[in-house]
Amino acid sequence: MTGIVDVIKKAFSWGLEKAETEGLPDHSEGVNYDEIVAQLNMAKSEVERIKLKMSAEMSEYYQKLVKALKAKDEESATFSASELAIKKKVYKIVVAYEKLLGAAIERIADARNIEVLVKTLAPLQYVMETANNYLSGLAPDVTASLASVIESTEGVIRKVGLLSSVLPEGKSVALYSQEVKELITEAMKEAAEEAEKAAPKVPPAYDPEALERRLLDYIRTSKGVISIRQAATSLGVAPEVVRELLARLEAKGAIKVEPASSASTA
Repeated sequence: MTGIVDVIKKAFSWGLEKAETEGLPDHSEGVNYDEIVAQLNMAKSEVERIKLKMSAEMSEYYQKLVKALKAKDEESATFSASELAIKKKVYKIVVAYEKLLGAAIERIADARNIEVLVKTLAPLQYVMETANNYLSGLAPDVTASLASVIESTEGVIRKVGLLSSVLPEGKSVALYSQEVKELITEAMKEAAEEAEKAAPKVPPAYDPEALERRLLDYIRTSKGVISIRQAATSLGVAPEVVRELLARLEAKGAIKVEPASSASTA
């Protein structure tokens, strides 16, 4: 499977030999901005299709959760709630990319110059770098779909002749200009709000993120030393759920678990 980052690197290094000798081309008059906007609109349509598919998947897992709760199947309910939480996170990233594509289309159509083109491609690059790193383990099918979206916009970058050296590496949003950072921040904020509205509400007792917050509060109250059995009783979940929550929190770097003879230290 072609990774998103690989596709981006291929796109941004197109025509490298020529550009190294001539510098960044200043050929705004030779750029077909209508064609660029059309290509970006095609990419946006594909992202919208992916978003609709994910919305349907969230509804599907919610129905499974409701069914499991009615059947008092705790294991299936916990699994469906976890999958729903993952889908919500992926949905947020997809929506953020959709927002940035929309901003790029609007700005390029209005301004029609190389400088604006670079500034609008930069946040797209950053979000796709982030998406590749974040989603590759969570949703490889979505990662592959988004990679095809980037491939469809490869011609945009090729025609303009942009270099990878023109844009930051995308490893940190701090590397970008204030304008680009504001674009990314706004897109992520709007995406988070849309994800909250689109994702079905999960009962707090089964919401992984809510449980993580409650467990962290419990750990702080216990001054870092807890009994898994007692924590499970306090949270109203099975001990296996507490162990899973601890593993997730440790993977995120929020805590460090040090097993003791009869307690876990966090």
